[in-house]
Amino acid sequence: MLVAFSVAPSGSADDAGSVSAAVAAAVRVVRASGLPNRTDAMFTTIEGPDWDTVMDVVKRATEAVQEFGPRVSLVLK
Repeated sequence: MLVAFSVAPSGSADDAGSVSAAVAAAVRVVRASGLPNRTDAMFTTIEGPDWDTVMDVVKRATEAVQEFGPRVSLVLK
């Protein structure tokens, strides 16, 4: 299963308006999963053996971003 996703805090950012720390937290979760992945300018793509495995990583990455603001934007393909 391949999933491409983008996740970022919505309505909150650091003083400069950057979401880079939040996105980096999500990417760390993906890298730690051990699943094959690729991050580009728009999406992080994860390859996994089944729906549950891949969606667990997406969920944990989204939860990591929740630490940076009250709302989270998730785009999933």
